[in-house]
Amino acid sequence: MCYNTQMALKKAQKPSKSLSKTEEISNKLKQPKTFIPLIIIVLVILAFLLKGLFIAALVNGQPITRLSIIQELEKQGGKQALSALVNQVLILQTAKKKNVEVSQKEIDAQAKQIEDSLTKQGQNLETALAVQGMTRQDFLMQLKLRSLVEKLLGDRIKVSDKEVTDYIEKNKESLPTNLKEDEIKKGVKEQLKQQKLASASQAWLAELNKNAKIQYFVSY
Repeated sequence: MCYNTQMALKKAQKPSKSLSKTEEISNKLKQPKTFIPLIIIVLVILAFLLKGLFIAALVNGQPITRLSIIQELEKQGGKQALSALVNQVLILQTAKKKNVEVSQKEIDAQAKQIEDSLTKQGQNLETALAVQGMTRQDFLMQLKLRSLVEKLLGDRIKVSDKEVTDYIEKNKESLPTNLKEDEIKKGVKEQLKQQKLASASQAWLAELNKNAKIQYFVSY
């Protein structure tokens, strides 16, 4: 083999030194010594950005985790919260089974009525909800559940004219004097209806819980 041919082969075997910048970075990332520190840096940055998902506060450097808050809240009201969620699911399941629905239009109308009533009293709905620790979404869900229960128990919460008249007669002194007679009757009827609904729904929900197949995995 001639000298020129041997030199050409040696040059061909040598790696090209003219690698692009992208290729150089890619090669460096493939090296474990470079790649591992990079992962650590990324994880540290993510931990800093998402710290609010895990840590609620730092007290002189000592963290209070969100998990500890959840555990404390469960101790204080876990049983009540779980019961409310179970009842919510039972109401929605029963309504679906019996083809009972509440439209968004109905819910919005009720929300507006309540909001207008609060405004007349110089109050604000958002403020009232915040005081009770509720969001607007929670509020709308409560309206939906109440409407579903009203429709499901419609035959149990009827209020007669005689009941309204008797109530007005017995509570004349406590009724507002700045309203018309029709407005008073309407208000009293709604109040009596809500009282009956509360009583009937309590017994109804107890019956649903008794007949439902519920598996509890936590105990409060």
